[in-house]
Amino acid sequence: MKFSQQTRLHLRFYVYGLVDPRDQKIFYIGKASANNRAFDHLKAAATESRKSQRISEIRAAGCEPSVEVLRYGLETESAAFDVEAALIDAFGLENLTNSVRGHGVDRGRMPAEVVERLHGAKPVVVTEIDEPCMVFFIKNTYTPTQSEQEIYDSVRQFWYQVSESNRENLSYRIALGVVDGVVIRAYSIAGWFPAGSTFSTRKYESERRDKWEFVGQKIDGHALVGRLLVGGDGLPIPAVQNGYTYLQGA
Repeated sequence: MKFSQQTRLHLRFYVYGLVDPRDQKIFYIGKASANNRAFDHLKAAATESRKSQRISEIRAAGCEPSVEVLRYGLETESAAFDVEAALIDAFGLENLTNSVRGHGVDRGRMPAEVVERLHGAKPVVVTEIDEPCMVFFIKNTYTPTQSEQEIYDSVRQFWYQVSESNRENLSYRIALGVVDGVVIRAYSIAGWFPAGSTFSTRKYESERRDKWEFVGQKIDGHALVGRLLVGGDGLPIPAVQNGYTYLQGA
């Protein structure tokens, strides 16, 4: 199936869902612009992504995924991004095959106490933190609907080029999970292992051998949980490309 040219004129920017006919549940949410992108997922070559695997499972059962338009006639791409992100948050990332929450997650679904924590968090200058810590920026994989195990897995996996010296000597024994500059969880680091080699709620979908994960324990009541990590300029420390950074300790 595809949309006719006349229909595409009415669609403008739109948000869609892929539906599993076996339970009538949406398993993927995306956005598009007056085109047939929603149907392209169903003709793409099979890959190792969760979405492709789900489509393969549906077809192996003798069924075919369907497309539902969730909102259309949106005037701007920004509006479509907002709707897409809001729907992903509403369904819960863990209930979909999307890999990330979407755009604008800093304004996305979160409990009221998290909003207060985010905007009312007391800042702490990172150079004044006493103990060496690894800071993991998990904004794109964290969602408030996650379980504690899922949050833990988001913090500890799957990190590129963690130095051999750090892995073997445990130079940094504290892991901080950070969202928008605010520490949401703290864990002790007991050891490092190759990515995908320990029990997890997440599936490792890469063949790279230079990614790592740690195991450890949640530290309840850690002094940095709920604090906003800021630099000397008073601004929240920015996320970095590889997803983590080091605090040397005062």
